[in-house]
Formats: sequence, C-alpha cells, structure tokens
Amino acid sequence: MKRYLIIILFLSLVLPQSEQSEDDEAVEIAIDFDSKEELYLNFSFNAYRGVPVYTAKTFDQYDRSYPVYGLSIGTPFGFQAGFTYTTLDFEIMQYKFEDTKTIVGNKAVFGGIAYQIGINSGFFINTASLSITAATGIYHKGNGFVGGINLDLPYWGPFEVRGAVRFNTVQRPDEDYTGWIDIGISLGYEL
Repeated sequence: MKRYLIIILFLSLVLPQSEQSEDDEAVEIAIDFDSKEELYLNFSFNAYRGVPVYTAKTFDQYDRSYPVYGLSIGTPFGFQAGFTYTTLDFEIMQYKFEDTKTIVGNKAVFGGIAYQIGINSGFFINTASLSITAATGIYHKGNGFVGGINLDLPYWGPFEVRGAVRFNTVQRPDEDYTGWIDIGISLGYEL
C-alpha cells in the first residue's frame, strides 16, 4: 500500500508537466511577495487518508498498522502576514495500531479518534500552495499533537488535491508520549 501511495504522489507531480523544447523560455518559479494583492479565504471540507511509514520504538509491540483517516474543516478565519496566510482548522482523525500475535480476544490495540483544533499557514509558489499544519487536541488516552507539511497540487477549481507528510505525537496510558509519521493524500472542496 505504501508503495502505491508513493507512486501516485510521484506521478501527480510528474504527469502534469510537459517536455520543454529548445524554443520555449525557461520555466520561472515565483513566490508572490506582493502584499497589496487581496487573498480570499474561504471554508473548505477535506478528507484525508494516510499510511504510517515510521513508528516510534514504543510501537514495536504492534505488528499491524491501519490507515489514518481524517475529516477536516478549514475556515476563513485567519490573517495574511506578508506572503503567508494563516487560517483556523478543525479536524477529526482516526488511527489504529494492533498486536495480532496475541491470543484471540486479548489483542493489544492502540488507537481511537482524535478531536483537534489547529492552524494552517502557507504561501503560493506559482499555482501550487506549500503549507504547514499544526494542531492539538484530545486523543483516546490524553492529548496529542500533529504537525504536517502539505503540497496543494495545481488548482482545479474548487477541488483540492494535497499531498501531506504528518508527524503525530500521542499520549500513552503511562502518560508518556509516542508517535508516528504518515504520508497521505487529502481531497477537498472549497466553498
């Protein structure tokens, strides 16, 4: 599954590009620093699916990881500072790790649903958007934190396709913390 996700992310970045001929001018990459331009913020609804690719040492007992799912609402409540914008986001996330080697009925499971609030801050590079997400909230055994790097692929009207790498930190039952890194795709719709 991880292999297919990486292939899809790679192809989505490569396929929209066309081969450059000798007559074409060089491609220009520009970050818009013009603070006079108005940035229109709006609501967005997003669905996320990620695959854990790295887990902390404390996850060694779990031999099976499940996809991470999330639903989020991006709000227009935010501000623009220079060439970046920052908005308020809400997210519900589901995660699960399981020890399948134990006796039936006594499986060790680490997982649950997280309710988070956070911010998303980023800027545009040509038609793509690079952003950073930071969220905190209530998880199944306490509090936790998610930090992520997102690349919104070129604009397709109100629809968003975003590749993401997310760093998750979750409280354990012994009040210590553990975590994992997942990569995934988010599909969204802007109002």
